[in-house]
Amino acid sequence: MSAAVERIMATRFNPGATPRSLPYHEGLRAMLAHRLDGMPFAASPYPVGTPEADAYFAGQDEGRVLARTELATQGGAA
Repeated sequence: MSAAVERIMATRFNPGATPRSLPYHEGLRAMLAHRLDGMPFAASPYPVGTPEADAYFAGQDEGRVLARTELATQGGAA
């Protein structure tokens, strides 16, 4: 993972932040790595229709927003 991904994760889940599940963290990190580091898209490791898959997809949704913000601040394509 790039320093940008690690920085965003640390900032997002700093002490006092709203706790999120492990699948949420995984989805967020996977999307950041995909958008910022060019890693292959990571499909959910959880069966669709489970709470874990829902959390993973929600994390990916936030990852898209945070990656777009990061790219915009770097002057890259959002």
